[in-house]
Amino acid sequence: MSTVTLSKWGNGQGILLPKQLCEKLGLKTGDKLTVDAQEGKLIIKPEKSYRIESLLEGYTGPKPEEYDWGKPMGREMW
Repeated sequence: MSTVTLSKWGNGQGILLPKQLCEKLGLKTGDKLTVDAQEGKLIIKPEKSYRIESLLEGYTGPKPEEYDWGKPMGREMW
């Protein structure tokens, strides 16, 4: 368990998460977190994000080919 200090940041407040905790949770700078309060406790969880690389990890099937959508039907710009 780590202890952090609530600090003033501009017009709000913030906390710094220890590097070891971020590494343990696989968090990186720029990751989104959901923040909630439940029964007097602050709950911070990584927001689920789907990156194409992680979704295709381990995929060994055929690579998608370009698809012919036909001729433009409106004012599409190609």
